[in-house]
Amino acid sequence: LGVLCSAFAVENPMNRLVAETLTLLSTHRTWLIGDGNLMIPTPENKNHQLCIKEVFQGIDTLKNQTAHGEAVDKLFQNLSLIKEHIERQKKRCAGKKWKVTNFLNYLQLFLGVMNTEW
Repeated sequence: LGVLCSAFAVENPMNRLVAETLTLLSTHRTWLIGDGNLMIPTPENKNHQLCIKEVFQGIDTLKNQTAHGEAVDKLFQNLSLIKEHIERQKKRCAGKKWKVTNFLNYLQLFLGVMNTEW
């Protein structure tokens, strides 16, 4: 089952997009650093799920201060697509009203994720 899940994860279009973006970021890191003088506010919190807004503000700053070329444009295009995906996913946070049992089940799962992944 683990192999099947791993194979499925590779087929997910968002996973492919993120993987491609990581490759582009690694490939063009020196270009993006430039002279190294650009200052971008960077979250101190290593839990990136809580810092989405700040991460994308930093991306916008980097985009506006970086000389563009075809490959770097592809990187920023991918980052924009990832941001759109995250925004769509955030809309799923507004849920319907359910009985307290459903909420408590959700809360238990939420805390379990915090306990293991944060």
